[in-house]
Amino acid sequence: MRLFPILVAAGAVANSWKSSSLQNLRGPHNVITFGDSYTDEGRLSAYFSNNGQPPPPGTSTAGSNFTASGGYAWGYFATQKLGAKYYDYAVSGAYCSNEIFSRYLAGINRTYPSVLEDEIPSFVQEAGNKTFYPNREADNSIYAIWIGTNDLGNDAFLVDSQKPGLTITNFVECIWEVFDIIHKNGGRHFVILNEAPLELSPLYAAQQNFGVSDNHYWTNKASYNMTEYEQKIKEYTTNVNTMFHYGVPFQNVVQKRWHGSSFTVFDVHSLITDIYNEPEKYLDAPFNSTGFYRECNEDGSVCTNSENPLSSFLWYDELHPSEKTDEIIGNEFAKLVKGKSKYAIYW
Repeated sequence: MRLFPILVAAGAVANSWKSSSLQNLRGPHNVITFGDSYTDEGRLSAYFSNNGQPPPPGTSTAGSNFTASGGYAWGYFATQKLGAKYYDYAVSGAYCSNEIFSRYLAGINRTYPSVLEDEIPSFVQEAGNKTFYPNREADNSIYAIWIGTNDLGNDAFLVDSQKPGLTITNFVECIWEVFDIIHKNGGRHFVILNEAPLELSPLYAAQQNFGVSDNHYWTNKASYNMTEYEQKIKEYTTNVNTMFHYGVPFQNVVQKRWHGSSFTVFDVHSLITDIYNEPEKYLDAPFNSTGFYRECNEDGSVCTNSENPLSSFLWYDELHPSEKTDEIIGNEFAKLVKGKSKYAIYW
């Protein structure tokens, strides 16, 4: 009975934040990101080059156009628009924590690097490095995370491969722990990109909804009831997004978990859904929101690209947004920072 007044009060605070948004930032001079292949700009490749270890402290991989989008990732476009310095710790294949899932990667002779156990320690190690971060201050830096595509997907919660006794709540708490550590190390302006509508991706859509069958990401997809699992991934992503929507104000406003911080939820779920439903407003002709640009055989050894331009596709491959989609996301992130995005909720 006492929950409703708390949420009303939190909503009032949200409205006050929305009026000022992130415009209180000085700059921003720094955008610092964490996540998986939706954000990675070459950091996983650096692990291959460094015998499975993170790149040496002070090494930046941001700015590469060799990404899972077929070009630049969203962070590149965002920081170009903002005129900001970009630091990207995201690693392709990452989970939030390897204590919830673990997946071995033979090429680096270890599990995939995770946010909590790899990306965050790398950030903490470099946070005080004045050469690498010459002007990282509380009021001129934004910290953003986009994680969950692997955690909720076919190698994780979707097929019940989490460690015994763990639930999606543990995944969400992992994200809160990430921000705990960033806050302890001076971060005060946080952005969480919510879960993409994965049920719309060719990887998770049922075949009658333009989904693929067995493929190099999910080699035995056809052995599952595709309609059931399309709905299951939709349930998981929307549930997590609801936890973000109510959890951020509860943790930040009511519990004061990150005292003195601003927190923004970037609703990329709705943004990608809008691109899917009205591709003619966002993509180049011949706009395509259901297919994908790059198609590979089941073992990934042979791949072909569409004859149509990459900029006409929402999806680069079965799972990843295209460079055009990432450009839209990056430009919207820049608008979010300036308080001009309809896809932002500020706390």
